[in-house]
Amino acid sequence: MSTMVLGAGFVILAVVWVISILLCIVFSRFEGSEAYVGALCILIAIIITVALWFYPRTTAVEDTPVIHDDTSLLRTALVSVLGIMLFVGAVVVAAVHVFEQHHAHPVKPWTY
Repeated sequence: MSTMVLGAGFVILAVVWVISILLCIVFSRFEGSEAYVGALCILIAIIITVALWFYPRTTAVEDTPVIHDDTSLLRTALVSVLGIMLFVGAVVVAAVHVFEQHHAHPVKPWTY
């Protein structure tokens, strides 16, 4: 008896992200306009991820009663946007922390 631990969508997203990150690393060594292909690969991976995130997994079975939750799409979109903003904010905070300038201060002599 085999059970699928990871779904097909997860495998597709993992492959898409691994390929896009590898292409981003490869194209980061290029000069000129070819260097932007890596960023384009990441952008395409984000678009595919968002499209698969909102794509319905299965259709509802006709025999079971359907419970309509009108706010589920709005809640999912809100959680997705908040998650993206959390990630962007963490990246900005990390970038500011890493690139913060540190100035050397003169050492005052010890006088008694």
